[in-house]
Amino acid sequence: MDNPIPNKIWLISRAIQQIIVFLVIALVGIMLISCQQPVTLETEISELEGWELIWSDEFSENTLNSANWTYDIGGGGWGNHELQTYTNNFENIRIENGVLIIEAIKNETGPRKYTSARIKTQSLQSFTFGRIEASIQIPKGQGIWSAFWMLGEDFPTSGWPNSGEIDILENIGRENTIYGTIHGPGYSGANGVGSPHYPKEVLSDGFHTYAIEWTIDEISWYFDDVKYNTIRSTGVPGNWVYDHPFFIILNVAVGGEWPGPPGDSTVFPQQMLVDYVRVYKSSNSETNQLDVGGQMHVESVDLEILALEDGVRQGQIFVTILDEYGNPVEGARVKGGWLGIVRKGDTEMLTGENGIAGPFYSDKTTSNGEISFCVTAVVGGGQSYKKIDNVHTCAFSDNLGFPRKSGDEKCLKIQ
Repeated sequence: MDNPIPNKIWLISRAIQQIIVFLVIALVGIMLISCQQPVTLETEISELEGWELIWSDEFSENTLNSANWTYDIGGGGWGNHELQTYTNNFENIRIENGVLIIEAIKNETGPRKYTSARIKTQSLQSFTFGRIEASIQIPKGQGIWSAFWMLGEDFPTSGWPNSGEIDILENIGRENTIYGTIHGPGYSGANGVGSPHYPKEVLSDGFHTYAIEWTIDEISWYFDDVKYNTIRSTGVPGNWVYDHPFFIILNVAVGGEWPGPPGDSTVFPQQMLVDYVRVYKSSNSETNQLDVGGQMHVESVDLEILALEDGVRQGQIFVTILDEYGNPVEGARVKGGWLGIVRKGDTEMLTGENGIAGPFYSDKTTSNGEISFCVTAVVGGGQSYKKIDNVHTCAFSDNLGFPRKSGDEKCLKIQ
């Protein structure tokens, strides 16, 4: 009689092999299915030492939050000969699994060859000073221009670049380089002040944190929490215009003077993915310029006409800023302008411990006529500017150059 044990062992081995094959096939299937599912990012809002979160959009809803964002719509080059038309169409902008997607598309037919999206917090959310950051995975390719940036809220009235522009992140697709730049009066466009940064990581392969830390007289840029540049108010060849509210913009442009048009190697569509946008204020009471602890006003504007050699004259101004209790306000930025025969000179300065900003000097002149100065704005110093409490905001001279008292109605000429 044959021994049945070897046959049993063979049957058991065969069964084990079949089970293993089944498990491998099942595992591969699960992996394939999971690869086809969109990735959901669940980034916790982490505490930053020295900072307090005051606003954020985590893109946790299925649609864009209309309390935070509005759309720029249309084409026309956007001042840079860009090729895209911005839309609010689902294929160009949407939220999926907690991630904002801005998608640049090439259209083979129709009048709009490229479409994309641009959103902004204008007239909804604006910020003055603090830490502004976003977690972004940028697109890539020649002619793809992605940006996370800010414009002054006074843009509609002051115009660009007088309102100021802060570029937190720009990338032009063809290189693994990011740019942090500011644009203001006298230093805009190709003459903007900033610095490139060359990360080792391939930026389009994953999310990175792009941020600025912004105070009344300096802005620092950060990549993944490492600072790579700082610009101070003394380092720009024009007025420092970053002392008032700014709004946030996110967009992907196609083409333009700087990046150039897409090339044959550029693949469409291209997506910029945004996990979150967050704004923090400093929790250091000594440096926190977002906390408004009281109200300040212009107490006096004191003018002296300096008689220099060879009949040359020059205006000199001191401006005194006090709080509501009559105490001097330190660290307030005073802005003003010159009137009369001299229209140029110093236009902004910080107050010292005594609450006095100055001396402001006008340009020199040999002509007879009025030399006058008016204050147009006061910001910072931990106070809000209450114009109604101003005692004087202007100082005037007569045609012979002697200071005289007068009302402040001429301030309207330069405000």
